[in-house]
Amino acid sequence: MSTGGEVFVGRSYEIGALCTALDTTSSGNGRMVLLAGEPGIGKTRTASQLTKYATERHARIVWGRCHEEAGAPPYWPWIQILSAVATGKDTDELRRDLDGGAADIADIVPDIRARLTDFDPPSTLSDPSETRFRLFSSITQFLIRSSRRQPLVLVLDDLHWADTPALRLLEFLAQELAESRLMVIGIYRDTDLSRQHRLSDTLGALTRIPHVLRLHLSGLNPEDVRQFVTTTAGMALPNALTTAIHNQTEGNPLFVNEVVRFLAQQGRFNRDVLAVPPTIRLPEGIREVIGRRLNLLSPASNETLMVAAVIGREFALDILVRASHPLSERAILGSLDEAIAAHIIEELGSERYQFTHTLVRITLYDELRTGQRRQLHHAVGEALESVHRRDTKPVLADLAHHFRAAGMSGDVERAIDYTTRAGQSAASALAFEEAINLFQNALDMLDTRSSEDPDRRCSLLLLLGDAQRKSNEYDQALISFAAAADIARSRHNYIALAEAGCGYADITWRSTSHLDQRSALLLNEALDGLSPAEVAVRVKVMGSLARDRLHAGKVDEAKALASEAVGMARGLNDPAALATSLAGLADFPWQPSETEQMLAEANEMAEMGERANDLEVALRGHFRRASLMLELGDIPAAVEAIETMSRINTRLRQPFFALFELGLKATLALARGAIEEAEGLIVQNVKMRMPHKAHDPASLLIFTLRREQGRLRDLGPMVSMFVRSNPAVATWRPGLALLYVELGDLDAARTLFTELATNNFASVPRDGRFATCMSYLAEVCAAVGDTAHASVLYRLLSPWKGRNIVMGGGTGFWGSSDRFLGLLATLQGRWLDAERHFREALGMNERAGAFAHLAHTEHDYAAMLLTRGYPGDAACALVFLRKAGERAATLGLTMLAAKVAALCGRFDDPVSKTTGPDNLTSRELEVLRLLAIGRSNADIALVLRIGQSTVATHVHNILAKTDCANRTEAAAYASRHGLQAN
Repeated sequence: MSTGGEVFVGRSYEIGALCTALDTTSSGNGRMVLLAGEPGIGKTRTASQLTKYATERHARIVWGRCHEEAGAPPYWPWIQILSAVATGKDTDELRRDLDGGAADIADIVPDIRARLTDFDPPSTLSDPSETRFRLFSSITQFLIRSSRRQPLVLVLDDLHWADTPALRLLEFLAQELAESRLMVIGIYRDTDLSRQHRLSDTLGALTRIPHVLRLHLSGLNPEDVRQFVTTTAGMALPNALTTAIHNQTEGNPLFVNEVVRFLAQQGRFNRDVLAVPPTIRLPEGIREVIGRRLNLLSPASNETLMVAAVIGREFALDILVRASHPLSERAILGSLDEAIAAHIIEELGSERYQFTHTLVRITLYDELRTGQRRQLHHAVGEALESVHRRDTKPVLADLAHHFRAAGMSGDVERAIDYTTRAGQSAASALAFEEAINLFQNALDMLDTRSSEDPDRRCSLLLLLGDAQRKSNEYDQALISFAAAADIARSRHNYIALAEAGCGYADITWRSTSHLDQRSALLLNEALDGLSPAEVAVRVKVMGSLARDRLHAGKVDEAKALASEAVGMARGLNDPAALATSLAGLADFPWQPSETEQMLAEANEMAEMGERANDLEVALRGHFRRASLMLELGDIPAAVEAIETMSRINTRLRQPFFALFELGLKATLALARGAIEEAEGLIVQNVKMRMPHKAHDPASLLIFTLRREQGRLRDLGPMVSMFVRSNPAVATWRPGLALLYVELGDLDAARTLFTELATNNFASVPRDGRFATCMSYLAEVCAAVGDTAHASVLYRLLSPWKGRNIVMGGGTGFWGSSDRFLGLLATLQGRWLDAERHFREALGMNERAGAFAHLAHTEHDYAAMLLTRGYPGDAACALVFLRKAGERAATLGLTMLAAKVAALCGRFDDPVSKTTGPDNLTSRELEVLRLLAIGRSNADIALVLRIGQSTVATHVHNILAKTDCANRTEAAAYASRHGLQAN
């Protein structure tokens, strides 16, 4: 009989598909293959056949195996993979490939932590989903960078046993590997899946990804079984026997293999005489054949294997020896040798073993009586404690599992302790779903005790609520925090009550669907109960209460609380507490009179965050600095703050802040009139946007960009429908009114403006968006000529005189407020005030390098002068119009260019006025003449010394104005109107 290990036949199609996927991956197009089938069908063996092919193509295969036992740590298959990938690198290469993600990955992979000790610990983030995104991104980028040197194949075996965090990481990686040399093979049993199984959701998500392939293995055909049996037995067997084996096993390779080995153990095969009777009863199922094979081993070997089955599919000799007391190590080694010879177990090296198939372990485990199981789990738990007495952290989940399964006197207490610690370890590794299960298990075990322990229950409920909050299970988290609060109140434990209240409040402000009054009640009750000496806790509660009051619309009360918390934090001499309390102030909108104070607080916030190594708070401080500097017109300081944000976020890697960093950069590009650069940054922003986030800077940026390009017509129906179907979106209503103006629908603009003007514009939110809304409405007011409300708008906007208009988050910048005040003063006929405002706006915009806003100001100033009509105003207006027209043409400000052309039509000015049919501007005529002789956009840009995106905008406008479908029709139009180039 063959003794060279498990044989393999068939599977040519599946192996071919895997080889093709590897070839595709090697060329830089990553692939994922999902390999499914029933137990024993050969999934793992099929994947292993790729090894030789991969070696020939200089690819590396790394395995990670999920365990069916409850004691595996979170992310276990990934920990194995990451450790193996890291092991193949020297220290310098490892550090390069980990890059900024070293601290994140080392937090869950002990081998990497042991090798690299010179990095800062990962910064704590307030949003757990951002923290986990950072971890997943770090792991993904490490694996992708590792695959650049040689193609990398990751095999995740037994995915049906994977924990939820491991599956979430798999889903994340699948989205990112398309343009890499990374291939992932996921192996799972499809017979074990129900609709409720956690893997089912993952498979649903993965199969929607184009580069994911699914393969299903079925049983071997009769000829393959015949070859398999002949190779395994080492001799040809009668056709009747191989046919019977195929019929009985349905071609399942594991079943076939176990049947043949069973017959061999019985001595049925002999090269001289085939000792197989004409009729023989074959085992009816895989469990039966495994059981009958085990019966052929000695009682001592079976006893040792039962202890090993309780430990798990893999087991270490030292644990087995201690758990098998009083058996000697020598006797145990003899039993293991017997099992190895029978192919029941196999050696892994370093005194570690594993069962040849998990069904072998399950068969042994299921044969144990309840009392035996409990005793053996107790023995294994004691053995683990003994071996890992210096550091139990790596085996906390194992210890929790075994003592929980033991359930003996004294074991429950240990099980609760280890389960709680395992849950805390899982939570720190961002495995929130696993932490929830462990904390719930601890609570369930607490119920089995005869005596009450309310303080411990309260502590566990707080841990459970926090894990549920971090996994976005908000409904369940609120229940847990409320239950913890009830116990804390009855025990007069106000510190616990404060923690419950802060957790409850955190959920209510993160999710508008959970707004209620309970968080404020809990926080106030905790404040009343806390002693004056507990300053740090009081600071935290007051900060949480301030945010709660802010989101409830009680701004003054919120600000008073936040300021008091800052004052108390200053007395603690604790940078972390001060940084956190200052961060609370960053949520508040500000009036221009408060800008300098807010700037000082932002600077202090950034400094304290860096001193406390709370980089998120530091980043938020610099973010606030950037917005404030934009308002003050100190653009170099704003740019420096944005660059600092970028450097910090290189370590944090928070998509939320990356979005706003891109938004700020796009805002500055729009202000400079760098339309092409701004559009590129906005495209990046849109690609990164996260639907679950309430704040999205992309929408406003797109609106501003399309307005400058004269393409708001593309957005009109969408914006109108969005605003009208979402009455709560008050911020966009002024934008919609401005949109109507730009589209020429002044009646609709006037109607909406009148609605908004009710009660002195009371419906416009008095928050960080207020100044933006006022600037929009100032333009609308001027366009529809509503003199009745101009004075109200002027009064509301006046506090920003001498400042720039900036959106609260800094991702909206409209230049000097004096431009808008000038528009309103013009409407009221206050000519000296209007001229003063426009002069101030020209200076502010020029100093800031806001050339797009400078051009708009020049146009508006010219319009005012023409309206006023003083002697010399027309000549002065023409000078400003020529400047505005030149800037608009150079920068590609199509909408402004059209406005300038319209005003120039009032002059006999061949340089500036519109000279072509269908209202074509002079620049559009130049582009059309070049287009008509077949010049490309790149050629036109070179001839006219403008950007290609500007040319594209002009071409778009030409086609729209002339009603031409394409460039060919435009050329014919030019010919008909005599517009050919000279």
